[in-house]
Amino acid sequence: MNGIASPSQVCGPVFKFGGTSMGSLERIEHVASLCAQKRPSAVVVSAMAGETNRLVGMAQHFTNHTDSPEYDLLVASGEQVSVALLSFALRQQGLRPVPMLAAHAGIVTNDLHSRATIQSINRDAIMRHIECGEIPIIAGFQGVTQEGRFTSLGRGGSDTSAVAIAAGIGARECVIYTDVDGVYTADPRVCPQARIIRKIRHEEMLEMASQGSKVLHIRSVHLAAKWGIRLFVKNTFSTDEGTEMIADNEAIEGELVTGVAHSIDEAWFSVGPIAHTRNTLADVFGALATQGINVDIVNQDVRPDGLVVHFTVAGTDVAQAHQILKTVTPHAEVRVNQDVAKVSIVGVGMRVHAGVAARMFRALANANIEVRLVTTSEIKVACLVDRSVLNAAVQALHQEYMP
Repeated sequence: MNGIASPSQVCGPVFKFGGTSMGSLERIEHVASLCAQKRPSAVVVSAMAGETNRLVGMAQHFTNHTDSPEYDLLVASGEQVSVALLSFALRQQGLRPVPMLAAHAGIVTNDLHSRATIQSINRDAIMRHIECGEIPIIAGFQGVTQEGRFTSLGRGGSDTSAVAIAAGIGARECVIYTDVDGVYTADPRVCPQARIIRKIRHEEMLEMASQGSKVLHIRSVHLAAKWGIRLFVKNTFSTDEGTEMIADNEAIEGELVTGVAHSIDEAWFSVGPIAHTRNTLADVFGALATQGINVDIVNQDVRPDGLVVHFTVAGTDVAQAHQILKTVTPHAEVRVNQDVAKVSIVGVGMRVHAGVAARMFRALANANIEVRLVTTSEIKVACLVDRSVLNAAVQALHQEYMP
């Protein structure tokens, strides 16, 4: 991303308030009071809770296609309402807010509609207001192309907007305000024994987010790590200190496993048999990547009659992925199973301790849970399981590593 401020141009923190924080006029007044007390350099806001879903539903009355300027123009409009309402509330607090949409703040993206990525931030457009004592109130989730067309960043994109703006203006801290007290060792709705993680490395949070933890968007964590932004997750309606994300090289007294993440938005594709050549995997996954579809767990089964490829994608990408696969592999059988879920353990301690995966598989086996597919990294082991046993899997792993 271009337009990053130099270290000598550091300013105060950027605050981001999610949809639940902006969910009613009374909550917006509370947010304004919080801003008046803590005085952030800039504020990024999401649409009011439920508003984006309402707008998406209206779009789906006409089309299921999201790759159009009019789709982004519609779904990004909820943030405009939040910007205006918070600006009203801040004026009541005696502050000087400046409402800004993506075009005003110079949030330039590529032209991949409904899942755009930020290319640059216009630092000067934001900083000129900060330098004269005003507080930019900036719409999250949205951007504009070089030609000035609206784009949206996809679900959770306001987190990404906030961290990108922090990097763009030279802020060293970004506080994500939400409706939970921080990042937990597991989803407390699934595992009542879960507890708040007070400090977590960017690297671990990146894996947690990628494996289904919903507290932060994965792109926001990646940007924070890249630009050295200190991220905090706090509850808008609580004084709890929350969770702090620290640099990967900072000392921390950590557990072998930091957290257990899970995702139910999973679809398991099996494609084949298909001819097994050196280009087979590149052709299949290249076609999916061209359309912006991320593939997670991958496995292949070489059989006498050809190659069968197994992989997972987000559940929201099933229809598009299925269409692409029928085009790329017209003679292969394409099967999809959406009654699956992913459960993962994450922690940097895995790098220096042997047997972590074995303990995971044993804990799942003892709970009579069958593992369908597996993927690993240096600090993560993820398993695909039947959705019906997901809660039991999360609880078994939390008990195993964080009793």
